[in-house]
Amino acid sequence: MGNMIPPTIADSILPLLPSETERGRYENLFNTLSERKSLFAGHRVLDFGASWGTSMIALISLGAREVVGIEPSRERIEQGHRLLAKAIPGAQALLIHAADTAALPFVDGEFMFILANGVLEHIPQPRDPYIRELWRVLAPGGHLMISETPNKYFPKEVHTTSLWFNHWLPSGLAHWRAVCRRRFNPNRLDWDSSGWRGLGYFELVKPIRGYRLVPEQSRFRHHLFSMIGLPSSLLDPGPIWIFQKK
Repeated sequence: MGNMIPPTIADSILPLLPSETERGRYENLFNTLSERKSLFAGHRVLDFGASWGTSMIALISLGAREVVGIEPSRERIEQGHRLLAKAIPGAQALLIHAADTAALPFVDGEFMFILANGVLEHIPQPRDPYIRELWRVLAPGGHLMISETPNKYFPKEVHTTSLWFNHWLPSGLAHWRAVCRRRFNPNRLDWDSSGWRGLGYFELVKPIRGYRLVPEQSRFRHHLFSMIGLPSSLLDPGPIWIFQKK
């Protein structure tokens, strides 16, 4: 069955989360992080795109010494402060506002672990400045983890429209098709940031240097891809990418 959230943590935190969707996302992330907690336990951590702090709670609950969350939405910051105060009172968790997340208010190499959970797909392309900035504030030997960001190489768009091949089309055509198929509300103005395009491995690594991919090994295909010299999660619909900075 895999890892499950310990009952004491679930009993205290899950009822505080704002929706069933957020509770499910918290459980998934908690279990994902629990298998990798040796990467961040005891360290100062950056949660990039922290929203209202659910991923910060998971990181603290699993042993991070301190978590700094960065978020461009002031409304989510306010909600997050209330949630963090209730869920982990007294913990070393700081949620701060940044209007420009491509220019973070941190020195080079400040964090040993950086999490971007369900974030990069919502940043319109080009994303290079944001990825470079995350790499700048990651310490040598530290790890950058990208999760819950759909893979644009996978043939079905699994985030916004659930349409086959839609994310391989030019933006205007993809939007028109999604609206015609009633998979996207024509009154919505957030198409570019809705997550429809996803993120590909080679787009992710293009702006960074001096990295080592920590390969996923949970499926047979991961071992097969690694054997032929390709990134193991290259075609996963929702890959977990972890890079260590050399």
